This record gives sequence, C-alpha cells and structure tokens, in this order.
Amino acid sequence: MSLQIAKLVLYSHAGQVRELAFNVGGLSVLTGASKTGKSAIIDIIDYCTGRSECNVAAGVIRKHVGWYGVLFQLGGGQIFVARKNPAMGEKTSPEVYVERGAQIELPEAAALHKNMTVDALEQFLGSAIGISENEHRPETPTRDPLAANFRHALLFSFQDQNDIDSKQRLFHRQGEDFVGQAIRDTFPYFLGAIDEDRLLKQSQLEQARRALRQLERQVREAEALDSSTYPRAQALLDEARHVGLLDERFRPTSYERAVDALRRIGSEDLPRSDAVVGDGEAALAELRTQRQSLREEMERLNSEIRSTRVFTSETMGFEREAKEQRARLSTVGLFKSAHVHGTEQCPVCASVLENQVPAAARIAQVLQGLNDELETVQAENPRLQGRLVALQREEEDIQTKLRENQQRINARIQENEIMRVQQDAFILRARVVGKVQQYVETATNRDDNSALKRQHELAAARVAALEAELDMNAVREKLSAFLNIIGREMTDYSMSLKLEHSDSQLRLDIRNLTVVADTIDGPVPLYKMGSGENWVGYHILAHLALHKWFRMKGRPVPGFIIFDQPSQAHYPPARDVDGSLRVLKDEDQEAVLALFKLVADAASELAPDLQIIVMDHADLTEGWFQSAVVERWRGGEKLIPIDWLQ
Repeated sequence: MSLQIAKLVLYSHAGQVRELAFNVGGLSVLTGASKTGKSAIIDIIDYCTGRSECNVAAGVIRKHVGWYGVLFQLGGGQIFVARKNPAMGEKTSPEVYVERGAQIELPEAAALHKNMTVDALEQFLGSAIGISENEHRPETPTRDPLAANFRHALLFSFQDQNDIDSKQRLFHRQGEDFVGQAIRDTFPYFLGAIDEDRLLKQSQLEQARRALRQLERQVREAEALDSSTYPRAQALLDEARHVGLLDERFRPTSYERAVDALRRIGSEDLPRSDAVVGDGEAALAELRTQRQSLREEMERLNSEIRSTRVFTSETMGFEREAKEQRARLSTVGLFKSAHVHGTEQCPVCASVLENQVPAAARIAQVLQGLNDELETVQAENPRLQGRLVALQREEEDIQTKLRENQQRINARIQENEIMRVQQDAFILRARVVGKVQQYVETATNRDDNSALKRQHELAAARVAALEAELDMNAVREKLSAFLNIIGREMTDYSMSLKLEHSDSQLRLDIRNLTVVADTIDGPVPLYKMGSGENWVGYHILAHLALHKWFRMKGRPVPGFIIFDQPSQAHYPPARDVDGSLRVLKDEDQEAVLALFKLVADAASELAPDLQIIVMDHADLTEGWFQSAVVERWRGGEKLIPIDWLQ
C-alpha cells in the first residue's frame, strides 16, 4: 500500500477550483512550454505536506491562489490535504485542512478551515505510510539522535530541475544545512537495514544492562563476604550506634548475632521525611508576612497621628488669635448706647469727630461672632485630644505586636534549625538502614550463591543477545548487501542509456550521497563525470533503482517520484517547438527517447505500487508516451486558468 498523488487542487480567492489529475500506479506526463507552472508542482506538494516555508515562486500563482491542495491515494482510501497560501509578505501559513475517507469529494473553498497543525500533519502522514517509532543514535555523541519522519522520506520522491542535472547533489535539498546529514542518518532505516523494533530493543537493552549491573554488584558482595572477624558487619554496627539505631553497649559475640542485629535494624520503621521536617519554612514565611502587614499598619497610624497633631496645633493657634481679638473688642462695653450718639460723635466723651468711627453696635456684632467661633473651637479641642490619645494607644498595641512577632520569628528560626538537624539525622539513619538492608540481603543469599550466579549468567546472556541484534556492524553488513543489490539494478538500468561508465559496476555511496562507477582505473564519483547527459541519467536510474527497492521491501517511502525537465541536457527550453524532437540532432533524439523509455518501462514494471510523474517540454509521438500525457500546457493552457487572471 503506497501513497500516490491522485490530484493537485488549487482554489482561487474567489472560490474557483482547478484540478490536475494524475495516473495512479503508472506513468503520468505533463508536457508544456516554459513559464506555464510545471516547476511549481513540486513546491506545491512539498508545502502541502508540511514544508516550513512556501517556496512557490512569487508571481501569478502566489497572487491568484487562496489554498493549495493534494488528493492522495493510499490503497483503497484517500487523503486530502489543503494548506492556505501565505498572505502577501508572509513565508508560511499554519492553516492546514485534512480529510480522510474511502472516496473523497473535494470540498468547496468556503469549507476549507484549519483542523490540524503542521506538526500533526507530518506525524499523520508518517503514520499513514507506515513509519514506525525509530531513532538513529550516532556512534559518537557529536549530534543529537534523529527519528526518521515523513519529511525525510519525501526527499527521495522529488527531483526538481535544479536537482536532476546536478553533479554535486544526488538528492533533493541535499545541499541545505543539516539535510544531507539527515539523509545519511535515515538511509539505513528507509532501506530496511534497521529492524522496525530497534527502538524497543534499545530500551530493552538499557533495562537488561541495569539489571546485569545490579546482579554483578550482588555477586561481588556475596563473594567478598566477611571473614571470621566479620569486619563489614562490625563497621555497619558501628555506624548504627553512631546514628542511634543500636544500643551503645551491644557487642556481638558471633557472626550470627551480628547479622541478627543488623536484620532488626534493617526492619526498623523510620518516620517519613515530611514528618521529621514539618513545614517550618511555611510558618516562618507566614510570620514574616504578618510582620509586613503590621509595619504597613504602623505607617498608616503614624501618618494619621501626624495629621491630627498638625490640625490640633492649627486650632490652638486660631484660638489664641481669636481671644486676643476679643480682648481688644471687649472695650465696647464702655461705649454708650448707639442711639445716643451717631457715628460723628465720640462714643466715650460725646465730642464731635472730624472722621467718623464704626458704630458700637457693629463692634459688638463682630465681638459676638468671635465668641461663637471660640466656643466652637473650644468644643472641638477635647475631641481632637481624645482622637490623638486613641491613635497613640493603637500605635502602642502595634508596637507590642511587632515585638511579639519578632520573638516568634526568632523562635521559629531556631526551631527550623533544629528540624534541619533532625532532617540530617534522618538522612543518616536512612542511609545506614539502606546499607544494612543490602548487606543482610547479600548475607541471606550466602548459602544460595549458585542461584545468584545463575541469574547473573542469564542476565549477561540476555544483554549479549540484545547487543548482537543491535550490533551496528550487523547493520552495516546488511546495508552493504542492500546497496549492492541496488547497485546491480542501477547497472542494469544503465545498459539502456549510452552514458559514460555505463559498462562499469555502479553503486550508491551513502556516505557522500552520490553515484560511483567502479572502473578498472578505480572509483569515479558522479561529480568527476562530465556532461549534463551523464548527471541527468545517473540521477534518474539511481532513483528508479531506489524506488524499486522501496516497493519490493514495502518500505515506508511515498510511492511516487517526480522528475522535472529530465530532457534538459538535450532539449533546453530555448529549442522547444511545440515539444517536437525534430529540431534535435539524431543522437539527441535517441538519447531523449531512450531516457523516457527507461522511465516508462520502470513505471510499467513497478505498477501499481509506483507512480512516476514527469514534467517536460518534450512531447514524444510514441503511443506509450501519448497515453501517459495527462495535460498539455500550450496555447494559453497553464496551471492557472486564464479566467482566474480576469
């Protein structure tokens, strides 16, 4: 059951849908002129399957597409994945829509919404193609362990126009940071050189090694038991006396009595550590919180006392000033009645004045007002004094509480120190009890040492068996055998192409990620071979041989491979005339025909498990080629329909 592409689906911003269907389980050819959108297909599929950034070129496609979608065929079911086109100025979008079913009806644009994260999509697709839990652990700790995932598997399914004619890079994105190393690390898993249950066996080996170390320690202790003077037992008894677990006066007279005493110590119930330690720090923190609250209350009282004192001082000043004014005006009592003299006569001697003076009645009125204000002030003074006294009492109470609080804090600090001492004593006792229990357990097995050794032998045998199953030498031998088989397939495929060194034995070098021809003069790697024809040819036959192996072994790698512009070495875009090969020289026509025939034969051989998609300018007239053509993009036909642009 392999994952293949049934349709590529695009949604416009207006909700229009563009479907591009492919032949499932065979060869699909998309032929057309330059700048029609062929090369964007790999980037669209890559983005829909979890690429961190959308690498579809800026232009017509990015401008007019709202969502990208891919309908996958997986056995008898289908998976539809859609991902929103990033907004202008953005590199990616987290909005992913996923649907799985037996036969999926493509949703309308309005129905697309986020129902899965990008990380979850990667895990979902990996699980769908059968990637099991795995982990590559480098033999030297120079980098972190790596788990093979769907994104790693997809690297074997793309050959864009920059990959396919490269003499330096054999695989898609191989030259990017960390990607080449990831391919090297995951290659053994995808080829099947590493068992699917390797991670489980690694966990079992770690557990078995821990059990073996414990048994080894018990065997050593059993073989090194005390002599007639039993010094180890005596040392443990001394430690028990020191921490208070044994009476100071006890002295064993035999090894058996010493072991009995140790057995009693080992069975003693110690109090729990939390019961010993208590919660002293929490109580101390609570006391400090109370102290802070009291200090804040004291600040409030001090502020109010200062305000009350200032107000009282101002009131007393007013009272003194008012009394002085009243004394000055009280002479009005010496004046005669106001109706006897007018304002032009002196109220004392009745002589005529050149300047008029205030009437006595007016002076009496002012005097009465002063008397009233003085009475009010004198009435308020006792209340102010009472309030001040009350505030001072509260201040004294808080000062008392602060002193008591400080005393409690000091006491709690001392108690906490005592509890820490108790904690240390408890830890010492627990440590001694643990050592005693271990000694007693070993002493108990003293007469049954043969059974202990038998357990040790079985544990050692289990560790050895697991180590043999996980032996990297075995993995390397298996990997070498698999690569030899793949190399033979590459060599067989090369017979149909007139490539340099096609008469030599070919092989994959996964350390350097290249193709190597083993000639009588020595190995020749791809980057030392000349001409674009050789580079394209070896790229294609290497990927065909790899996918034949993947399908034969049922490996968890997508069941499709996409070749973009495989004829470019012979038929560049500048020479394209409606896809016809007649403009080429005879040898170039033969080379292009042989290349496409190799791809078509491989697709037929591996159908229905492998799907091969070819995107090219060439449009061969042969029947087998014409039957594989899914669309022709010429005369205005492109990936983006013309009506979307209007």
